[in-house]
Amino acid sequence: MSELAITVIGHDRPGIVADVAEALARLGANLTDSTMTRLRGHFAMTLICTGPTAAEVEAALAPLHADDRLLATVRTVGADVEASRSGEAYVLAVHGADRLGIVAAVTRVVAEAGGNVTDLTTRLVGPLYVVIAELDLSPGTAAELTPRLAEVGAGLDVEITLRPAESDLL
Repeated sequence: MSELAITVIGHDRPGIVADVAEALARLGANLTDSTMTRLRGHFAMTLICTGPTAAEVEAALAPLHADDRLLATVRTVGADVEASRSGEAYVLAVHGADRLGIVAAVTRVVAEAGGNVTDLTTRLVGPLYVVIAELDLSPGTAAELTPRLAEVGAGLDVEITLRPAESDLL
């Protein structure tokens, strides 16, 4: 059984998720993981499914990008690629004025502490820039990471908070 990574990007319109899901369902594909969002009028979706071959999925999704408004890519991935959480789940939030390098600086600090960013969302609302990230941290890492994040936040003039994730939110 094939395991596939699929991306769909392009101009947003109603029905993209339904179109993709229906095409995959007709092939007998099982959606195991997915994320979808709209970014300033553009649609972005990444998903993992099992079942059909990459060629079958590419053929089924071809009509969706016939008008050049959507681009779908399909890649075979190995089932052994799955990474499980090895530590504790945390939520990191950044709020402040928009400026270049916020995501780079904050995620570098997390990486240097051995943390893994498992999900990340950013939004620019007027002059306010917001980052919400889910992290996987080794036990005890949060206590060491918090002062370093405060230092980076002060240098960027943003507020950074780190808190344990509530299990029902993940």
